[in-house]
Amino acid sequence: MEGGGVLSSVAILTHSFLDAYNGRIDKIYGGGLERYLYELCLLLRKLGAEPEVYQLAFRKPFETRLKTTELAGMKVHGLFCGQIEKVAEIFEEMSHKAAAPIIYASCIWHPIRYVPGSLGICHGINWDRTDLVTSAKTQVADNVQRALNELWRIVSVDSHFLTYCRSVCHYFDPLKVELIPNSVDTSRFYPGERKEQGRTGLKVLFPRRISHERGILPMMVAADALLERFPDLQMQFVGETIEDADICRAFLFWLSCHPHRARITHEVKSFDEMRLVYADADIAVIPTVYSEGTSLSCLEAMSSGLPVVATNVGGLNDLILDGYNGRLVPPSAKRITAALIELIEDREMRKALGIRARETARCFDKNIWAGRWERVLKEYLRKEEAIS
Repeated sequence: MEGGGVLSSVAILTHSFLDAYNGRIDKIYGGGLERYLYELCLLLRKLGAEPEVYQLAFRKPFETRLKTTELAGMKVHGLFCGQIEKVAEIFEEMSHKAAAPIIYASCIWHPIRYVPGSLGICHGINWDRTDLVTSAKTQVADNVQRALNELWRIVSVDSHFLTYCRSVCHYFDPLKVELIPNSVDTSRFYPGERKEQGRTGLKVLFPRRISHERGILPMMVAADALLERFPDLQMQFVGETIEDADICRAFLFWLSCHPHRARITHEVKSFDEMRLVYADADIAVIPTVYSEGTSLSCLEAMSSGLPVVATNVGGLNDLILDGYNGRLVPPSAKRITAALIELIEDREMRKALGIRARETARCFDKNIWAGRWERVLKEYLRKEEAIS
């Protein structure tokens, strides 16, 4: 560690990093959690600690090392998990295998038996569903209380988990939950001239995984209405799928037989390619239904100067002020569609919201995030070094 001894490794326990959903452990899954962990691993290496990732494996267990330039040689361990009910047990098995300081980087709402004094991260609450039964939400409260009791600190990426803990759980230390919002590299994602050569209409971008919680169903309904109403409009879906998921099969079927198929695209892009995706779009949509932190895709769109239509779910409320730097609406296909129609028909509004979105994104710059996390990690690693 900088300014002290070197810890041989730090274990990050999470449900996803490499693409174990599709059995592609040669690549990092293209989601916000995975990007977050990638940046956190880089920061740990900067501090002189070697990260190792332990994750769930949904097809078969694996052991591998990354081949990417920045994190080359980093170990990733996949532990097989055939049933969602076994997640807590698998996390306990991970903690036994990890002979190192531990960071629990997801599943805070599960009944995990933590290694006392470890560090946790809540990437956004995922029990904010109106259809989730009360007994399940009560169990979540018990599980979060357990995390607060056993972990040294929990870093929250948005204010909603912090408020949840204060209102539902019991603890005395005001630093037990520390708010460090997600970030964006504002020097990488920046406004540019929209590339409208070869197309006459606007391009609406959905830069998300194809999943229920990320709002693919209301987005498909909105796309139906918008493509019918605006003959020159283009819809672009950029996000990972999970081959065995019903929601992904439904999306791909919808895509294949859509009457306006020629004006809809679906692609999977790497982290590095996303800057150009935002640069070529006119409007971004973040239509989350539940389970959202301070969305990386929302921040990237804002930093790129795009007007954003987002839903008032989770940490999106920390990012968007409705009518000032974007549109914030309930997670309803009807409301999402109405906000998009308004933006499509009002060029001046698109321009004004995009300018303010870029200004807002500067407050979430990656360097600010790194500085806050570095302070927490140094304190945590010094504590672990002292007792080792």
